[in-house]
Order: sequence, then C-alpha cells, then structure tokens
Amino acid sequence: MSEATGGILLPFPHADSLVATRPAMSRAQFEAIVNQLQRQLQARGCTHAALWFEDTALFSCALLGCWAAGVRVLLAPDLLGDTRAWAQADAALWISDQALSDPAMPVLRLDALTHTPAAPLSETQANTQADTQAIKRADRAVPAAADAVPSVFQERAEGLFLPLPADACAFLRTSGSSGAPRVIRKRFGQLHAEALTLIRAWSLHALPATLIASVSHQHMYGLTFRVMVPLHAGLVLDRMPSRYPETLAEQTQMYEQCIWITSPALLQRLPDSLPWSALRPRLSRVVSAGGVLAEETRKGLLQRQWPLHEIYGSTETGVIATRHRQSCWTPLPGVRLETDSENRLAVCSPWTEGTEQTADVISRSDENSFTLLGRTDRILKLEDKRISLNRVEQAALSHPYVSDIHCAPSPLAGRLCAMVELSAEGIAAFRQHGRRQVIQAVSTLAREAVDPLAVPRHWRFPLALPRNAQSKITRQQVHDCFTQQVRSPLWERCAADPSENPLPTAPDTERCLSARIPMDLVYFQGHFPSFPLVPGVVQLGWALAQARAHNLCSGQTHRIENLKFQHFLRPADPCTMTLKWDNDKRKLYFTVRTGATMTASGRIAFADSA
Repeated sequence: MSEATGGILLPFPHADSLVATRPAMSRAQFEAIVNQLQRQLQARGCTHAALWFEDTALFSCALLGCWAAGVRVLLAPDLLGDTRAWAQADAALWISDQALSDPAMPVLRLDALTHTPAAPLSETQANTQADTQAIKRADRAVPAAADAVPSVFQERAEGLFLPLPADACAFLRTSGSSGAPRVIRKRFGQLHAEALTLIRAWSLHALPATLIASVSHQHMYGLTFRVMVPLHAGLVLDRMPSRYPETLAEQTQMYEQCIWITSPALLQRLPDSLPWSALRPRLSRVVSAGGVLAEETRKGLLQRQWPLHEIYGSTETGVIATRHRQSCWTPLPGVRLETDSENRLAVCSPWTEGTEQTADVISRSDENSFTLLGRTDRILKLEDKRISLNRVEQAALSHPYVSDIHCAPSPLAGRLCAMVELSAEGIAAFRQHGRRQVIQAVSTLAREAVDPLAVPRHWRFPLALPRNAQSKITRQQVHDCFTQQVRSPLWERCAADPSENPLPTAPDTERCLSARIPMDLVYFQGHFPSFPLVPGVVQLGWALAQARAHNLCSGQTHRIENLKFQHFLRPADPCTMTLKWDNDKRKLYFTVRTGATMTASGRIAFADSA
C-alpha cells in the first residue's frame, strides 16, 4: 500500500493475479481496459464523464481510467430524470456497461471497448485452479496491439502503481439530510486515506477473501467498500451485485472465504431457511451500513457468531465509526468528534473537507466511544411539543407484530403516518382479526412510551418497506404510499407448471403471472373489516386487465362462462394467475391459485368483431 496520494498501488503482484470473478478478470485484463479507456478519453478531449455500471470490475476500470486521463467523474445514484439532467449538464458522455434508454449525450460502452473474453465461473470454480485457467485463456486473447502502447501503470514488486493527477475526484449526488439534492465532491486523496485506515483497522491487506455485495458502487458506501478498499487491499471483487439474501448465500458457498458488503435492509430479511452452518465458516467479515441495524437482528447475528461490523457514516463525512460486539460506536483512527450544546455531532477527519456538521445527536461515553440518540431532522414540533420520530419507531418496533417501520409527517394532513412491515405474527393477526385490531394493538403499546400526540394517525402496511441500498425511504415514496390506492398486486411473469395447469399451452397465447396480495388492497375495506379477503369479482377483473395488458385479447366482452370461486384469497397470500387465449373460440380462460389451491377460474367470451 502506498502512503502517497499521488496514485494508487494495486497489490496484485502478477499479471495473472485474480482481480475479479464472475467472470474472472486478471490484473493484465484490468490494466488493458484502463489503458484503452485512458487513451480514448484523452483522444476525445473529455474533461467530465458520468458513470453508470452494474459490473463493479468494469466500474473500477472506468473510475481509474477517467482519473488517469484527467477526467472528473460524476456518479449517478440512479437513472431518474433529475439525475440524468444533473449528469448531462456537466458531463460530455456516459461511460457504462448498459444500453441506456434515450441518452441525451454519447454513451461509451466499456464492455464493448475491449474484446477480452473471460469465461464465467461455475459453482465449483471460485478461487480455484479453474480461475487461473480461465484467466490464462482470456489473457492469451488480449490483442497484441495493446502491448505496443505504453501503459499508464508502473510495474512494482508489490503490484501495479497508477499515478493520478492531484485534482482527481468524483462527484456524488445525495438527497442530504434535508431531502434536497446535494452534490458532494470526493477527492482521490480523501478516498485513499479512508481506504488505508479501514484496511489497517481490520487487517484486510492481502486477505485471501472474495468481496461480495448487495449494495451499489454508485453510492458512497459501495464506492468505499466495493471499490476503494478491495483495490487498495488486493481483495478479489465479485463483479455482480447479489441483491437478495438467497443469492448472497448462494454466492458465499462458491468461495473459501468472503466478505459481505450489505445493509440493514437485507440483513433484517435473512430467512431462517438459509444454510447458516455452511455460511458462517466462509465469512471473514459481514459489513453493514446505511442505517442502524435493528437490535433484534444484531443480537441474532452475534449469537450465531457472525463477524458483524457495522459502519456509521454518510456521503458527506465518509466513515465515522464502527462497532462489532459492543453497543457503543468507536471512531476510526484520525476521526475527531465535536458536539455543540445540543449534543449534535460534528466530524473532522483526513477524508472530510474540514469539519462536517451532522444532524445526529450523540451521547459521549468517553473519548473513544459514543451512542447514537437520533437525528435532529427527525424531531418534529406538533402543537408545540417536540416529537422524536426515532422514538416513535422504537416504541412500535417493540411490538411482536412489527418487523420494520418508518414514521413521517403525514401527507394526508395533520399528525404522523407510519409505514409498517408486519412480522409473520403481525400478518397472521391482520388476516385473523383485520386491520383495525392490528393498528390498535401497536398504537396501545406505543402510547405507553410516547406522547399520545406522537402516535401515528395514518397507517399503511406494505409487504416490504421500499428501502434502498442505503436503507433510506424518500419523501416521495411516503407520499405515494399514502395517496395512491392499491387496487392490484404487482404482477410478474413466472414459469407455468404444466403439471398444475389444466389449460393447453402456447407461448404466444398464454401468460403465467405471480404476485403477493397487498395488505393495503382497497377492496378489503368492504370484504370484510375483521376477516379481509379478495372479492371474486375483483379476481375476475384482474384476469381481464392483465390479459389486455399482455395483448392476449381485444374487443368487447360478451359473457362470463363457468365462473367459479372456490377458496378465499387473503392478505399476503402468494398468488399465481394463468391466462390462456383461444382465438378460434374468442375466449379467455383464466385460473387464480394460492399455492396449489384454486381460488377462482372461468372463461370470458368476447364478441366476434374485435
């Protein structure tokens, strides 16, 4: 590792050293891609570029290639309209591994820039001899012309050193504590210092581990832990994100040792069905950031002896502190903490622009530890009373019905609202006794801990809270949740099971769709308050609407035939809908099932003239 900020040392000592996997990428391939990109950008005279990548290894190549060419980098957190407008106002082109829809500026596809092939790994090939063989096959395919051009890298005994301009930097766009977008500049020197401090603190240098992640490298957390730390430490990158617990567990079993880079949103949804005993010996670290992990989840992971390390920080401050088994937070070496009269935290470190004020309130245990008490921007005044949203959420989370909760000022005017993800016990209570009793049970417990004024007045029960990789929920998501009626599940295509499907099959005339029945379905209000179920006529309407949406049928309906409602369809039920169009008879056949149980079936006849 280099202490200088004039560049980055990649501690991969040999040309065939494995830098990334799925598919395998060697140091030689990594170097060739960076060289080619650097030359292209200099030839274009580019000064600013926006990056959007799924592949973390190609993203890393793009980042270093841009910096080596003197190009400043804009990291798009998403591809929404306002983000595109921001990127396109300052950048000359997109660099990506994706086909971007309707780009307003040129797109340089890094996956097409180099034709260096690399074979994907099978489940038994990770970090084995097969990796080396795949790399050697790919390295032989590197065009000879690439070797004729001087490399921007310098060969050293420890690996490759890439000199970088003093003003190398990246710009990140974040919502900030106020919800208004804010652009944060991160200089390479700051990212470099932060990465080296983390590597020393956790003894990560040259650890024989593969780093797999559920979070995006387009955000600050992922940029630090999926890119800067592994490149500085010589860790192997798993190139593609594993966004679900099941895929993360599957990837873990491909490697002898690995590090998880994940979030509370994922860790709090780890199912009991995961192969816990097989996973634990393979985990060197489980890193969580983006929010504070629920205490119940944290205790459960520690009881299983998982190497859990939580990170506290933000885009503005970078990493501030960590905690492992202890409940208090410990600042990283070099981080200086300050508090004002209201105990609001301010941070200064080698990776901040001076002192950075936060909205977090802390309690200092001593010079080396502190406790987080909440955020000042989550303190509201209602009728001259100060209400802590964090406290309301903590009170509700103590009820066994509640798995996750987010409180906010209600967009329906007055008081607070609560988005609640129910536990299995909460879902059972909702199905058995109805919405009102669940709300009453949670409200009664919350009233024992907070002012009655702080108990939410408006409630919604999404099947999962819409937290992003940073565990945040936006104001727009809260607004939509409380102002848009839920009239249908979110249907997705699925593979039909012929053994359970009594209808004739044909790819161009049949669709199989799956979903879970929403807890907030508007039709539950009348069917029935204490025993909610989906009315049969609603299931019929869904079948017709989905058939039209998938262009299976057209024209006016004529009559309904052989309509049967055979079983209740309830909140949170898994649901499968099969649609079959018979063009000769001009009839739509449909079935609706929950599991193997038929809930509805029938035929819809259409008029002869479409």
